[in-house]
Amino acid sequence: MHGGEPTIRGSRITVRSIIERMRIGQDPLAIHKALPHLGLAKIYDAISYYYDHTAEIDQYIRENEEAMWRATHRAST
Repeated sequence: MHGGEPTIRGSRITVRSIIERMRIGQDPLAIHKALPHLGLAKIYDAISYYYDHTAEIDQYIRENEEAMWRATHRAST
């Protein structure tokens, strides 16, 4: 866990961050190329975890998007 979010074992990379990368069009091989220290099997484990806990991870994604929106709009005022 990192900040309360599920992470990939042995790293500080969250499952949320893997799913966010997939949502912008990166496939597991592209994610592995960007984060080679993870190993492809761990990336697939994160994807599997997401499908078993979709509501939880989607909530983390929404919270992260809201926090980014607030930070962006606070900085521009």
